[in-house]
Amino acid sequence: MRRWIGLWALAWGLAGCTEPSPVGLGGWESVQTLYRDAFLLREKVAYRSGGLKVFGQVCRPNRQGQFPIVLWNHGGFEGLQVEDENLCQNLALLGYVVLMSSYRGEDGSEGAIEVCQGEVDDVLEMLAIGRTMPYANPSRVAVAGGSHGGCIALWAVQKGAPAQVLIDIFGPTDWATEYRQLEQLAASSDPLKKQLAQQLGDIIRSRLGGTPAQVPGRYRERSPVADAASLRNWPGSVLVVHGALDWVVPPEQSCNLAQAVGGFTHFRITRTGATSSTAPAGCAGAGLSWSGGEVPRGQWAGRRYLLVYDEFGHGDGEQAGLAVLDALNYLGSKFPAN
Repeated sequence: MRRWIGLWALAWGLAGCTEPSPVGLGGWESVQTLYRDAFLLREKVAYRSGGLKVFGQVCRPNRQGQFPIVLWNHGGFEGLQVEDENLCQNLALLGYVVLMSSYRGEDGSEGAIEVCQGEVDDVLEMLAIGRTMPYANPSRVAVAGGSHGGCIALWAVQKGAPAQVLIDIFGPTDWATEYRQLEQLAASSDPLKKQLAQQLGDIIRSRLGGTPAQVPGRYRERSPVADAASLRNWPGSVLVVHGALDWVVPPEQSCNLAQAVGGFTHFRITRTGATSSTAPAGCAGAGLSWSGGEVPRGQWAGRRYLLVYDEFGHGDGEQAGLAVLDALNYLGSKFPAN
């Protein structure tokens, strides 16, 4: 899946870093300072997950206190990118401790990519250690992620992450359906779609050991929709964001999850920014009722929301900025830093 776009950086664009210096601390196996100024710290950490040495980054305010935790799960299969680091720093400026794992098999971490399985163990272990740090408030946790990281975020909560807020941004919820989507795209006449679909399909097939027809259980055990009951019974607040133009992970993945879990308020946001009570493209089959009312930005009185934007793709499109702002608005409303 393509990377979640740099709009998450909020436009601050902090630059520069200090010379890395190892600093052992608590449950981290090692800590290196990557960036420090009067307001924030960004650190590279190493820790153990299932016997594997895994790397990650922590961003936090550079002042005394215990700050709420945002466990951010990056998309793709290529480790943390510049946009992730920008997001990490900018959320720290807002007063959060941000935990970002590189997952097994990425950024020099031991092990191999497993596709929304061992990666979930990695982020849960990072969260467990992060909650013991003197700068973190262990009782306040939000879990979020985009694309592959959205799947990881869902499973982290489904497997017991002690969180109050969950934000999933176009994460795959059914890997068999996702693989079939990539098979169709691999036959596309569009060279970009064809190349990306082939690359992603190869990763999924090789890591899972075959196609959905060959190893259906391995696809099912990675699919959050297969364990919808665990989210149905979860008392926290959930925001799911998707785009009707997403050809990498089609929006029906999120719509079907919302239908299986239940209790969501669904908004289709048209190109003009208005809402529509007609189902967005790709979601008619889920049988959801779409609100024609105003999106409750700044209020979010309900517990579960699904937002689907007509002009938003897999991290790009005309409404990408609006989708980002809505996700950040939801986080700030449901999980304020102060």
